[in-house]
Amino acid sequence: MTKAKWLALASIVVLTGCGATTSVVSNNSASPTTGQASAAPQGGSFLDEKIPANILNIPLVDADGKTFTLASLAGQNVVISNFLTSCQEICPMTSANMRDIADALNKGPAAAKVKVLEISVDATTDTPARLAAYQALFGEKSWTLATGTIADLNNLWTYFGAPAEEKKGGEGIDWQTGKPVTHDFVHADLVLIVGADSHWKWLDLGSPKTAKGDIPTKLKAFLSADGKNNLAKPEEPTWTISAVLGALSVLTGEKL
Repeated sequence: MTKAKWLALASIVVLTGCGATTSVVSNNSASPTTGQASAAPQGGSFLDEKIPANILNIPLVDADGKTFTLASLAGQNVVISNFLTSCQEICPMTSANMRDIADALNKGPAAAKVKVLEISVDATTDTPARLAAYQALFGEKSWTLATGTIADLNNLWTYFGAPAEEKKGGEGIDWQTGKPVTHDFVHADLVLIVGADSHWKWLDLGSPKTAKGDIPTKLKAFLSADGKNNLAKPEEPTWTISAVLGALSVLTGEKL
């Protein structure tokens, strides 16, 4: 299936600051390797879309200031989600899920086969130093946070069907600076997997549903009213840790 046809299956029904509520319709009759969308056992949908070289070669920078590309991760399955460090509605829960996915993988046989990667939509605010400070709130570095230039992040997330739209003005106080938030981004919330063959293999859309409602105390204190509701009971549809691990089990051949 082409990317355009796949994205036509997803309809964004409600937009909110930092995220978008989404719904997905999938073709249940196909397999992960046929090029047709097929429902995954524990959630989300398999697909098989060859990612073009210009997307694979987009330079990304991690929290340590090291540059890499998706092409450089070939041979590994890469779990990817989008976020921004100033988000007070959705992203802290996304990060908690990505941390928990990485933790689960590090304890199992697929650790060497999978990379967990959270890529910002906010190139201006999310510098490597800011990413490092944000990740430090979680007390570990089991997964990778990354940023890039405005143009590169826009190209990357447009390809994956989740372009981010900046909104001037904002609500609340920034957790790091203690100053009022001055901007926000609207984007669809999603988690996806790029396979070891550098094909787009799996996708789930919706709000992240945490396993334990566990996010860093500091980020929890800065959640908006919507953020507190999303932490306690995220609006459906949601994506879960078990859905990601289930998809990885199929793609890696390892029981997770």
